[in-house]
Amino acid sequence: MTNTIYLVRHGQTNWNILGKTQGHGNSDLTEKGIDQAKDLADAMVKYPIDYIYSSDLGRAVQTAEIIADKFDKEVIATPSLREMGFGEWEGLLIKEIQEKYGDVYKTWRNEPHLAEIPGGETLHIIKERTDKFLKELNEKYDGKHIVLVTHSVTARVILLSVLNSSVENIYRINQGNTALNVIEFRNYGPVVIKMNDTSHIKVNQKLENSALE
Repeated sequence: MTNTIYLVRHGQTNWNILGKTQGHGNSDLTEKGIDQAKDLADAMVKYPIDYIYSSDLGRAVQTAEIIADKFDKEVIATPSLREMGFGEWEGLLIKEIQEKYGDVYKTWRNEPHLAEIPGGETLHIIKERTDKFLKELNEKYDGKHIVLVTHSVTARVILLSVLNSSVENIYRINQGNTALNVIEFRNYGPVVIKMNDTSHIKVNQKLENSALE
């Protein structure tokens, strides 16, 4: 088990700009998001990529396809890499969530591992499915270089898991749009080589936060 994982967050979306919460709900990449994905693809040509997996949500697939075109690879879409489902919070702004779901939102901010969002998933569900997926990948491949295109919360849960840290630390890790993380799975365990690298983005800007950030 000596695979190298290139963990990537999708590019900027329309809902990112609006500050809307998006989990399983989807919005397309903006022009800037497309440019970010192209910049990332250009920056990744130095890596010997073998496979490209993506969340099956549109914004991740769009990002993955831009990377895949650079390497002449197929995108393998999977629900295992989906963003956390935010149930009734999908499409809402922070202030709307605070007004309608004040107590749950307070828990999400202060004790995120205990938050149970109406109709949504929990961080523990995300950890369980991504841990299972990574285990399957590492049993299937050996010595391969594999891109995983996913989402903000999901990427952070994966990073916390390989660092053997609790999901309650979700806010201690940042993931910008098209952030690149590199994880080497070595014989003695996973090693994080790179985290939240957005140096490929030519012009960056601060966006309105959603409930994910």
